[in-house]
Amino acid sequence: MDFKKIILIIILFFVLFLSLLYFLKPNESQGDKKDSLSPEEQMVADRISPLGNGDGFWDEAISPFREDRTKPYLELLDDLKSGKVNFVWEVWALRRKCNPDFTPEQCNATILAYIDSEYESPDKEKVKDLFVSYFRYEEEYRKWEQPTDLSFMELYEKIKSKRREILTDKAELIFGMEEAQVSFLEGTNNFLKQTTNVPAEQRVKQFEEFKKKTYGNYYDSLVSREDKFDHYQMEMSLRDKEYTSIGDSKEKEKYLYKIETKYFGKEKADLLASERKKEAKLSESISAYELKEKEFLRENVNLSQSEKEKKLNDLRIQMLGSEEEADAYVRRKNIEEAGK
Repeated sequence: MDFKKIILIIILFFVLFLSLLYFLKPNESQGDKKDSLSPEEQMVADRISPLGNGDGFWDEAISPFREDRTKPYLELLDDLKSGKVNFVWEVWALRRKCNPDFTPEQCNATILAYIDSEYESPDKEKVKDLFVSYFRYEEEYRKWEQPTDLSFMELYEKIKSKRREILTDKAELIFGMEEAQVSFLEGTNNFLKQTTNVPAEQRVKQFEEFKKKTYGNYYDSLVSREDKFDHYQMEMSLRDKEYTSIGDSKEKEKYLYKIETKYFGKEKADLLASERKKEAKLSESISAYELKEKEFLRENVNLSQSEKEKKLNDLRIQMLGSEEEADAYVRRKNIEEAGK
């Protein structure tokens, strides 16, 4: 994963985050919002909501409020502090269960009524206080005129200050995990640049330390949600300088196989190694064929075009191993030629 890919990931995260902010601004009904989602906003909605698209408010389990038992307030608090539960995602999940014709205020009132029915005092009052505080934050955010001449990170710092102004100590509880993720994404590119000359093993170790420090209490929850392939790509990017410096192809393959085994297990690593071996063999066959093709064309200038094509097709099948590979080679060459 190079610097450009890291930057792309950061930009994608910011797009998703800004999509969330967008939903705090409009005054249209919940139904109108649902019908006017952009692709990016739909990605956010699909990702953050575990509820699907059911129409009933009461008919599906809602984490963490509908499990085998309702979470006590202190347990919910611990889950929020550790990142096991993301408060904003849960608000959105509950809102998706509201009648699409409800206004935002009606939906919020329904959520509070739901909490009333699920919790006993004193947990009920404490949980409701979190939701009421967040609803109040949304109202204030809609009224806030944001500066338009700031970079994203400058604006984000203003947003963080606004959250603490409105929510005080609840801001960390509600937005702490998101803010840790933004800090991590912002710092990753700087880390990669600053550690370019650090030995690979040390660089990998330092990156994990940087990640733990930046994520803090949310580290275990966030890492558990990350994709293994993303972890693998990141480690390979950290090791890129060392990996590309290996001259011997067999040693290079051993190096790659070791990292793949670490992330995907021996069976998957064996399969990947086998596929690379096939690709390398095919690449050698293609190179050999192209030399033969040039030689053939040079020595058979008087043949008709149809005769040349027939004999070259036979040569491709013979040297590439199958008619399928021969056809695939022709398709790739046609695409390459069309792109020039």
